Amino acid sequence: MKIKSSDDVLEIGPGAYPFWRSDCLADIYDEHSEIDLTQFGGAKLNTKGKPLFRIVDNVLPFKDNSFDYVICSHVFEHVPLVNLPKLAAEIMRVSKRAYIEFPRPAYDYIYNFDVHLNLLDIVNGEIICIDKNNTKLNSIKKFQEYAMQMRNKSQFVVDKYFSPITAVGAEFNGNISIRILQDETEFWSYIFDNTYAAEPPTLPWMVINKLKPKRIHKYLFGEKDRKYFSNKLTPVE
Repeated sequence: MKIKSSDDVLEIGPGAYPFWRSDCLADIYDEHSEIDLTQFGGAKLNTKGKPLFRIVDNVLPFKDNSFDYVICSHVFEHVPLVNLPKLAAEIMRVSKRAYIEFPRPAYDYIYNFDVHLNLLDIVNGEIICIDKNNTKLNSIKKFQEYAMQMRNKSQFVVDKYFSPITAVGAEFNGNISIRILQDETEFWSYIFDNTYAAEPPTLPWMVINKLKPKRIHKYLFGEKDRKYFSNKLTPVE
């Protein structure tokens, strides 16, 4: 994320773990909803002292261009596709720059989380999506239940060992292009042509996001990282 130290940053859908760099939060979270609590691992929404605003009908309660940057991580997979263009337009209304991240299709084929409504990926700067009900995802339900059982027992957790298939994210400037498909074959034709390649995160990013040391032992500070860490990554109180 190319966020300047002077930028005002809005985070949409922070859940129980908002990004340290967020200055303001917006969410539809209902602390009385069992579904919401499940998504946050049983934890309640934690604002860490930052102002929280309620999103109603996918409308952000802010004036035009209120922020310099928007973070929207692991939200799009929960939004009904009919509402996704409206939310994307709202993000670009309140800020012309945004980072959007969500699970890649392979992740849901392994676990098939009930709270995930869509399969999504980013192809040539465009978000490609399809409603899970228009796919054959449930045809391997027993395998997914087995995979989830292994996950719950910490026997095999895809998130820890295969992060490139866990999620995909990209920055958008001025416009968020979304292509909603109905045909599963067409969806996969786009995904198979995807040339996206994830770059390994820098050590400062991993330190700030509190990843375990054993996962960062192979990364060393470079001159670029030292300069970025000292000049940019000043935690927000």
